[in-house]
Order: sequence, then structure tokens, then C-alpha cells
Amino acid sequence: MILNHLDLPVSDILKARKFFEHYFDFKCIFEREDGLTVLLDKIGFALTLSYSEICDYPIGFHIGFMLKTEKELLDNYNKFVNSDIQIVRTIGILGEAL
Repeated sequence: MILNHLDLPVSDILKARKFFEHYFDFKCIFEREDGLTVLLDKIGFALTLSYSEICDYPIGFHIGFMLKTEKELLDNYNKFVNSDIQIVRTIGILGEAL
């Protein structure tokens, strides 16, 4: 079995959509009048963004991405560092959390 779909409740669908499109190359393939938005990545994973007034994620909640090389990891990390994205935890050698 392969996980190929996840619904992520967010308080600002447009902001979340732009984030995933810009930083992770997702493409919007569907939008509904109520705001529900479906994004697709290059391998076919579907990320659905749905509106929720309260997004109380549990401690430790995160979304992970597999990268093939340390260079890819550092390149992506540097995109965040050089943006207005808040970095919660920095990375060390080979992606180990500091």
C-alpha cells in the first residue's frame, strides 16, 4: 500500500497553497468554491488543503520530504533561510537536527 493523499486543514488556504507551490513544486489541479484545494507533486502525491478556523496541530506534528542528496537538503534549507519563513529548528551535518 502506498500513501498517496493527505488532507491538511489550514486557516489560510491561499497562503498554504502558495507555500507548497513555491517551496515544494506542487501544482494546483483542483479548487472548489468552498476553498478546498488539491495540489499534486511530481510523483503523484495529492495534498488537499481544506479550511479550518482552528488549526491546533499536536506537538511534534510535521510534514517530511525525502531528498536524494545532502546538496538537495541544503539547497532547500537555504531557500527557507533566505525567505521570510520562520525556522523552528536548524540542521546539522547530513540533516541531523541541532
